[in-house]
Amino acid sequence: MQCPRSGPDAAERPSVAVVAPLTGPRTAWGSVLLGEVDRARASCPDVAEWCVHDESPGVAESVARAGYTAVLGHCDTLGTRRALSVYESVGLPCLLPFVPAAPPALSWAPHEDALVRTLVEAASALGAAGLSAAHDEGPEWAALVRRVETAAARAGLTGHSTGAPAVLTSQRRVAQLPAGEGPVLVPLDCGLSSFTALASEAGSERQVWAVHPQMCAARRARTAVTALAQTLTAAPTLRGAALTEAVRARSGALLTTAGGVLGDGWRVSRLGSVCPARGEV
Repeated sequence: MQCPRSGPDAAERPSVAVVAPLTGPRTAWGSVLLGEVDRARASCPDVAEWCVHDESPGVAESVARAGYTAVLGHCDTLGTRRALSVYESVGLPCLLPFVPAAPPALSWAPHEDALVRTLVEAASALGAAGLSAAHDEGPEWAALVRRVETAAARAGLTGHSTGAPAVLTSQRRVAQLPAGEGPVLVPLDCGLSSFTALASEAGSERQVWAVHPQMCAARRARTAVTALAQTLTAAPTLRGAALTEAVRARSGALLTTAGGVLGDGWRVSRLGSVCPARGEV
C-alpha cells in the first residue's frame, strides 16, 4: 500500500512501515501489533505516520522502495529471513517483536535454539520415555520438529524404553490427540487472543503444558513500539544505523548484541498457570 501524507510538515515526518499478517493463521499476531500501533497513534499522534502493509510475498521489496524511516513487524520466520537482506541492502532499520534475528535488525523474540532445548528438557523432567511430534504442519513447524527430534535422540529420548512418550504438537492439533496419553507440549504465546481457546481444546483428560516465551507477544510488541515512538519523538531526523542504536538504547527490555532480550527464554507452564489475557502487560 502507499502511505498517505497530509499537512505542511508531512514531508519531514518519519514514516514507519508496519508489516503484519492481516489474514490467515497468523492474524492474531497482527492484531497484537496493530493494537500497539493504535496505542502509539493515540498517545503521540504527530510522532510518525504508521503505514500498514499485509505480510505477503514481495512486501519487503515494496517497503524498501517506499522510502520509509523504519519497518516494524513481520511474524513469519522464513519470510522474515528473506526480507532482512532486502532491508539491510537499503539501510532500513528493522524492528521485530515476534521473530528472532541478529543485528543489524532489532529483535525482542527468544531464540529457537532455546525452544529446542526447553522442549527436550521438559520431556526429560516429565519422565517421558521419548518425544514424538506431529508432522503435518507448515515448513516452519517441520524445521522445528527435525531439530527437536535430533536433540531428543542425543538426549536419549528415543522412545525405546517403557512408558508413554511426550508429544510435541501445535495448538490446532491438541483436540485431535487421544486422551490419557503422555504429556503434551504445545509451543505458543499467552499474549495472543487464540491462547484462550487452548484450555477447552485440551480438555480435562490430557496433561497439557504450554511452552511459551517468558515475555509474551503483547509485551514484546509494546516494548518495540514504545521504544521506536520515544526515539522518533526525541530525534525525528534519525535514520539508518543511528536510529537502530537509538531504539536499542530506549528499549524497556535490554537487548543483547546478538539479538533478543537479555535473560529471556522459554517457560513450561501447566494450563491454568499462564496468564491467558492478551494485552495485560
